Amino acid sequence: MDEQSQEPSRELPAWLGRWRAILSEARTRRLARTGVLALRLLEWQKRSERLLMTMRTTIRRTRTSFKLAYYVLPPALLKVRPRQDQRSRLQTAPRVRIIANPISGTMRGNIGIAELQDTVDWLEDHGIPAELKLTERPGHATLLAREAVRAGLEVVVAAGGDGTVNDVIQALAGTSTALGVLPMGTVNVWAREVGIPRNLDHAREALAHGVRRQIDLGRAGSRYFLLMAGIGFDAEVARRVDRGPLKRLGLKMLDYLATAGMLSVTQRPTRVWMRYGGKRRSVNALMIIIGNTRLYGGALTFAKNAIADDGLLDLVVVESTSVLQRLGVLLWAVLRRVKFTPKIRYAQARMVRLEANWPVPVQVDGEVIGTLPMSFSVAPRALTVILPTNGHDALFRRSPVGARHTERPVTEGEN
Repeated sequence: MDEQSQEPSRELPAWLGRWRAILSEARTRRLARTGVLALRLLEWQKRSERLLMTMRTTIRRTRTSFKLAYYVLPPALLKVRPRQDQRSRLQTAPRVRIIANPISGTMRGNIGIAELQDTVDWLEDHGIPAELKLTERPGHATLLAREAVRAGLEVVVAAGGDGTVNDVIQALAGTSTALGVLPMGTVNVWAREVGIPRNLDHAREALAHGVRRQIDLGRAGSRYFLLMAGIGFDAEVARRVDRGPLKRLGLKMLDYLATAGMLSVTQRPTRVWMRYGGKRRSVNALMIIIGNTRLYGGALTFAKNAIADDGLLDLVVVESTSVLQRLGVLLWAVLRRVKFTPKIRYAQARMVRLEANWPVPVQVDGEVIGTLPMSFSVAPRALTVILPTNGHDALFRRSPVGARHTERPVTEGEN
């Protein structure tokens, strides 16, 4: 009876027998070993990536520490004796002042300041005495630039974004002091427009070996602008982003895209009266752009025929359109092939007066400066700029300063 009771316990369930047969096959064992090996390789790959990331972080921090020590600690503590040419630099008056916004898009705090100090040393090594000044508050760049003009400096370099550039040109307009740019902002529209490299090592080459051109400036009320003025839709976007909380968190671009997307659907056109060329016109405008140059927002082009030294402002009026038509206008602007139609008007003028029944916001070079009514005019050849030798010549009609004077003929499609 005991043998009969023990016999069923020796038999395996059918499903367990099938799995044992499958697992006993050589192919299955090889597959299992391959899987285990793959898991180990993945584990080693992750370990290697973590090790490499740690090494890069250590190198970057060590490099930054050495730079900060070099610029902060006195030579006696570093046990470094200054070279003879370094001693002579201290006795040479600067010819170039670099004005930097320490909270600009890509400054990265002390690292960005150290990189700019490297640029100062590089310029001095190339026979161009320079100095670095940091802004402390809004509008401080204008004061520092005005000091440089009064001191007779040859060049003021704006190290930051288009807002810093706009602050600097307020002091340089109408003077012989040239503008240089080291693009360290978020978008850097002017740098993109004229081909200034984002890399500082390459951008400083333009400061030492670039060409100089005299270009126009626009003027909105009492404030100069280098790129363009915007009235209506884009100014409202800039106003909301400037007041929003994301700007203080370093998420200005994200806020800009979200706000522009929302207003592209909800924004309503406004009745605006335009006076230029001796005539007064009424338009139901969604947006008005008054361009001195072509590029808009770093990626779009509305004033596609603008020339920076022709003594004219380019007006683009986008009138009341449906949401679908607005998207079409945006697409053509991205492709830089805006088609001028009865709903997208284009004109050129030396002076424009805009009025509205309510305070429509106005922005210049990305900064909101007020509301309509406002007058806009051009200051012909009011600013000297330093540009790369291989810059975008299509934006200019005249030759660089010092070159034999020529004037590029107007090509078909620019009128």
